[in-house]
Amino acid sequence: MKASQETGRIFKIQYKAALIMTLFGTTLVVLLSLGYDKMSHQVVYDKELKNLRNIAEEVALHIDSHLTEKVAIALTLSTSPFIRETLRASNSEYAILPKLARKQKIDDLNHRWKEATDVDDPFIQSHMQNPVAEFLKAQQLILPGMYGEIFLTNRYGAMVATTGKLTTLAHALKYWWLACYDDGKGRIFLDDRGFDTSVQGYVLGVVIPVRAGNEIIGILKCNVNIMGPLTDVIQEFSQRNLGLIQIVRTNGLVVAEKGVTPLSKEVSEELAVLLQKKNTGTSSITTENEKKLVAYSPIPTTEGAVKIGFGGKQESIDQIKGNRGEAWHVVMSLEEEKVAETAHETTKLIVVAGLFYAFVTTVVAFLLGRLVAKPIVGLISTSRRFGEGQLETRSSLSSNDEIGILAKSFNSMAENLQVTMASRDEYAYEIDQRKKAEEKLKILATTDELTGAFNRRFFNEEMQKNIGRAKRYNEPLSLLLIDIDHFKEINDRHGHDVGDLVLKDLVSVVTKGIRNVDVLARWGGEEFSVLMPQTVKDRAIMLAERLREKISEYTFQTVDHVSVSIGLTEFQYEDTSDTFIKRADEALYSAKKRGRNRVECL
Repeated sequence: MKASQETGRIFKIQYKAALIMTLFGTTLVVLLSLGYDKMSHQVVYDKELKNLRNIAEEVALHIDSHLTEKVAIALTLSTSPFIRETLRASNSEYAILPKLARKQKIDDLNHRWKEATDVDDPFIQSHMQNPVAEFLKAQQLILPGMYGEIFLTNRYGAMVATTGKLTTLAHALKYWWLACYDDGKGRIFLDDRGFDTSVQGYVLGVVIPVRAGNEIIGILKCNVNIMGPLTDVIQEFSQRNLGLIQIVRTNGLVVAEKGVTPLSKEVSEELAVLLQKKNTGTSSITTENEKKLVAYSPIPTTEGAVKIGFGGKQESIDQIKGNRGEAWHVVMSLEEEKVAETAHETTKLIVVAGLFYAFVTTVVAFLLGRLVAKPIVGLISTSRRFGEGQLETRSSLSSNDEIGILAKSFNSMAENLQVTMASRDEYAYEIDQRKKAEEKLKILATTDELTGAFNRRFFNEEMQKNIGRAKRYNEPLSLLLIDIDHFKEINDRHGHDVGDLVLKDLVSVVTKGIRNVDVLARWGGEEFSVLMPQTVKDRAIMLAERLREKISEYTFQTVDHVSVSIGLTEFQYEDTSDTFIKRADEALYSAKKRGRNRVECL
């Protein structure tokens, strides 16, 4: 009778499990299908709009960084003492003239310039072959393909030097000159020239006021070939994202789009109205009987600010389709039909997956019921007898699965309770010790045991990361190799213990003299390396000299003073890690060969 009852329990558990899983799976499929049918389209649309907006904002910031980089480079040029001295001399020559005589002189020179058709004319050459012009041409060679013309005017708008034959010599009345001069206050101005016939390409003029204290002594203009960087950004993001990426002026004229000639196309009037607001947003618009999801984000620098102006003029002597005071916007668009297809495919996938899941869970529940139910009923029977007072009762199950383990636990819980439970304090202590051990292993794996500086393996990993970043974002990167002069004599005279103290003190001095982002490592023996991200060569030389002086002035234990030789180099785009290090090592060898206690740069 009891055996029959237990058999009945087996079947009840088995069929209950199968029935429950079948009902659950079927119900889940029905509910998900109905719910997703109502919600999927809007959810997918909202998700795509959010994704498009995020991409638009990211691309806008990416392009903005390109623009600010171009401004920074031009600013660096404008601070050259050579340029300032030339402008002071030119301004002095014009300042002694009465106002009308000065204007007449500039008009005469401008007329002579425009009348000259031969670029080899001595008058033309006096502006294209003077020292400042050669200096500006050298900048074009340093960054090939980046610049069109670069030219410099004095405070009266008269051109002092140029890299090419411009249309005019006088510039004081041109909109970009006036915007940059800003009534003597001076403001950086980005001249969105549009298509420049003089270089047959899309040009952005970076106009910089040259200052001497608070006085504006001249204007430097660098015409930058901007289409290359814009095309690179569009191609990079297009490879990773669906949809169309455009850079558009506020009035709707397309500045850049893959496969489209700049300024040859306009966006829809509906989208142009949205861009007039000059903010970030999303919308659904209809163009040529096609619905699209769009997201748009202005490029911050192009909106104009107190420090940096942005704009242009519709047309001038050598340009067409110039900017009429509009900002640039990144526009991302995607056809709603593609979004709908995605939602539809997802719905079908959910239905198929749900039906398959319901079928599988039914089969699995049935099989598990057969396997699991019988030992469970046996364990229930044992537990019932134990509960009735038969304390000697034990389970006879001996399997190694969870039910077998449960039976064993039932049999021995009283005897093994204290053995199997560790105290809370012991457990916490064990975790704490393990964390400390892991932290210690991490430190040992990345640092030099003697000096506490990073080891060579960690340094090589950081170098690879920074080389990749330098190439990707065109950022500067410098490397120092530091070697203690006559270190062998210190070891020979005072012993290796004193030599070790010198190495530790040196690391302490160098660590205090560099930035947190710089990476100091022990390169080998008495030689150390310092990787300096986002640091140009001139800045690195200053920092290296400062380190050398601090080390020379520092009082070391026992030996009092030591000196170091430092080799320095800046990363070049074609460099590998090996050529980068080799050049720094050659600079270090040069420093030692030329008398030690010095900084040499290659």
